[in-house]
Amino acid sequence: MKIDITMQQTCSDNTISCQVARQVRFALSRFGTALQIIKVRITDINGPKGGIDTRCVVSVKLASAGEVVVQGDGENIFSALSYCLSRADRTISRSLARRRDAPIRINRRRLAEVKERDELEL
Repeated sequence: MKIDITMQQTCSDNTISCQVARQVRFALSRFGTALQIIKVRITDINGPKGGIDTRCVVSVKLASAGEVVVQGDGENIFSALSYCLSRADRTISRSLARRRDAPIRINRRRLAEVKERDELEL
């Protein structure tokens, strides 16, 4: 799992980016090898004016050829990040569960049985 963090210059700090990477690793480590690349982009929408103005976008590339993109706003970097990571966690688990629900072999067997029935009826 590779983590790529991009921050706007007004809020870029090495200690903050280390904490962000630590939070991302903690929140999404349970998926292990199912995740390839995690991109975190944090921007300050309206500068130093204050208010709910920090936007976080988390993009996760899955090993099974899929991508999950989640975005959220918050008062500071960590509130926006925690919101996005919780949504990404739910979305990734849903996506991986969908892929596990329909095994390919069972579907092939069912299709073969249907074809055999059709041929016998003709």
